[in-house]
Amino acid sequence: MDVEMLEQLLAQSQSLLVISLLISLACAVLCGVIAARRQARWVYWSVMGFAFGPFALPFVFMAKPKPKPKPKGPEDTKP
Repeated sequence: MDVEMLEQLLAQSQSLLVISLLISLACAVLCGVIAARRQARWVYWSVMGFAFGPFALPFVFMAKPKPKPKPKGPEDTKP
């Protein structure tokens, strides 16, 4: 292999890396927004969207909402 071929291969791999990172970033944002609207853990789903890309999108639609904490009333407090 000569130097020109190696430089061309390196340029192609760098552009592929940039495209992959942009797609992962877009999926992270999209998963985070969808999870927040569904009242699920948006940070978790943002990480999953970045790690797995478009494969995480169908699963974020199946995410269950966070359980709401029970409000503490007077009967819950002990003297």
